[in-house]
Amino acid sequence: MSFSSQFQPTQIRQITKDRQVQIRWSNGEVYEYSMEYLRVMCPCAKCSGHTPDQAQLIDGKQDITIRSIVPVGHYAVKLVFSDDHDSGLYSWDTLYELGEKKDVLWQDYLEALKKAGKRRKPSVFPIKVV
Repeated sequence: MSFSSQFQPTQIRQITKDRQVQIRWSNGEVYEYSMEYLRVMCPCAKCSGHTPDQAQLIDGKQDITIRSIVPVGHYAVKLVFSDDHDSGLYSWDTLYELGEKKDVLWQDYLEALKKAGKRRKPSVFPIKVV
């Protein structure tokens, strides 16, 4: 198995106050990813499924943050999100593609949410005191 990627990140910067991650790539590209976008596009099997028809539509993550970015060898990072989700390994190829296709993927996501009657904002359920 080869973990080589066409492009390598030269800098990964977490901008917590803006809920953004900025990645500079070896080819000179710079992509900015919202933390929400990275969470809903998680490549783990639980989120993306083993096949496209098994993919989950992740909603309610508008306010998500990243607690940590953990390097995995020389080919990926593991993102630990504020909802305790930490099972996705984001390879350099995955991150590059998410940056390159962000506008289309984000629009597709928003349309899927609308079609499913879901939303970006987290649901708030009242707590009954008995």
